[in-house]
Amino acid sequence: MGDWVKELMRVTRDLKPGSKSVFDIEEVSYVDLLGEEALLWLNRMGATFIAWNAYGKDVCHRLHLRRATATFARSLSLASALGKKPRRRASPASSSLTPP
Repeated sequence: MGDWVKELMRVTRDLKPGSKSVFDIEEVSYVDLLGEEALLWLNRMGATFIAWNAYGKDVCHRLHLRRATATFARSLSLASALGKKPRRRASPASSSLTPP
């Protein structure tokens, strides 16, 4: 299993179905098969994905992932600007869900 997938699974292992987690995949530039499986699992748990770039949109479309709406993303930005803690967000430290 790739290093980033391991890390993603480690930080999300306690997710329950129906969770309202948000994952920013804006800086992801490549997702391998294991990464796709991890994203599909997160989607089944109820996660929403922030993806405005072409690759992120394509991943969400191909895998039928829930994508955040522009209104939702603005509400996250507003909450951040007001110093409120937005919903749990996670993204890999690198731009890939495979090992460097």
